Amino acid sequence: MKNKLVFSRSSLLVSIPVIATSALLCVLAAFFGQSALASVLMFLFLLAAVSRIWAFASARKVSIQVTNRSGGLFPGEETTFDIEVCNNKFLPVVWLEVFFPLSRNLCLKPENSRKPDDWEMTALEEEGASTQLVGEKRLTMFLWYERLRFSSRWTAERRGVYSTQGWRLRTGDGFGLSQVECLIPKEDARQFFVYPRLVRVVPDLFLRNLWNADTGTRGVVEDLTVIRSTRNYMTTDSLKHINWRLAARGLPLSVNVYEDILPKNVHFLLDGESFGGNVPHWEELEETLSILASEFVLLADYQVQCGLSLCRGLSGRAVNLFAVSHVEELLCALAAYEPCARVRKEDGGEFILQQPVFDQGPIYESAQKVGRFYYIAYDTACLGDRGLLRRLGEECTSVLTYREPEPFGEFELVCLSSLREGPVHG
Repeated sequence: MKNKLVFSRSSLLVSIPVIATSALLCVLAAFFGQSALASVLMFLFLLAAVSRIWAFASARKVSIQVTNRSGGLFPGEETTFDIEVCNNKFLPVVWLEVFFPLSRNLCLKPENSRKPDDWEMTALEEEGASTQLVGEKRLTMFLWYERLRFSSRWTAERRGVYSTQGWRLRTGDGFGLSQVECLIPKEDARQFFVYPRLVRVVPDLFLRNLWNADTGTRGVVEDLTVIRSTRNYMTTDSLKHINWRLAARGLPLSVNVYEDILPKNVHFLLDGESFGGNVPHWEELEETLSILASEFVLLADYQVQCGLSLCRGLSGRAVNLFAVSHVEELLCALAAYEPCARVRKEDGGEFILQQPVFDQGPIYESAQKVGRFYYIAYDTACLGDRGLLRRLGEECTSVLTYREPEPFGEFELVCLSSLREGPVHG
């Protein structure tokens, strides 16, 4: 970790110009026979030099490790960060402060937080962190090669991603003249996801044409041409599953166990840019993400695999996830999604509605494995990538809109509000 002096919380005595000036004046005073003045200047020089060296030496070989039992949370849930700080050297640390900036949208908040000081604001703005609250934990002195462990309780407030990359360790000398801080290395940083809030939804729209996915078999059927294994016959087994070849050899009755065929998956394409424009609809986007996340969780219960494509957002890259087996991957992608920064017209007037940019190649390649595509936008008037829709085809693509949709070719149109019914999940 690279250490640097915190000038706003350190005395001017420990600055390089003052130390150099004290040394120079001390030499001049001794040269001209001013022994008393030379002694005072020598004392100031030694005090400042020792203080500065002590502070930097204290910050060396101090490591921090953050662990957490869960990598993802829903809004309203609480989690505990287990933090371990280790002094990996012989020199004791007089005091230590763990400083953790928070994400700009405050998706995760610690139990111990405060408003940032004025001198901290500039660094927080440069990092894109919150300038409203910061977290902090002060530790007492700990000895050589000692480990200190403590826990910090955090609450998930809203959708987003929080990273420990901006965490800092602050320490200093015993005189209180110097303070040094060091950043946690990028390779030691961890990310924590706050998923969209779950709401009441029904899955009926997405269970159509998925081989009885809305029945007790939940979309799974047996391939009678492929025998996976056999097992002993039970009175509840169907006679048509008995392996008659083995029975003809005089062996005990056994039944065939066939390979299962999973239903085709459903794939969602989210046009987040359609919620922008001159009058943005960010609250509507959050509600849309909540509905989508709730459907992912519910469809996972029905053993229906889902895929997700996100247009290029603030991260600068489009996302494609096909037939994901773990719903957490989809939820993490939704948690991390942020639309592109808004752009004004060339004359500096209104904001323009930006076109969505999907990574289309993999989408077309996977089309044969997808049962149906669902393109999600704010409304049909904001549909940007109409070429993608037409190439996918109206036979296997539905358009879901937040507002009541207006006719758009022969595509099936569904309002997202019609999905908000049914039992609570999560």
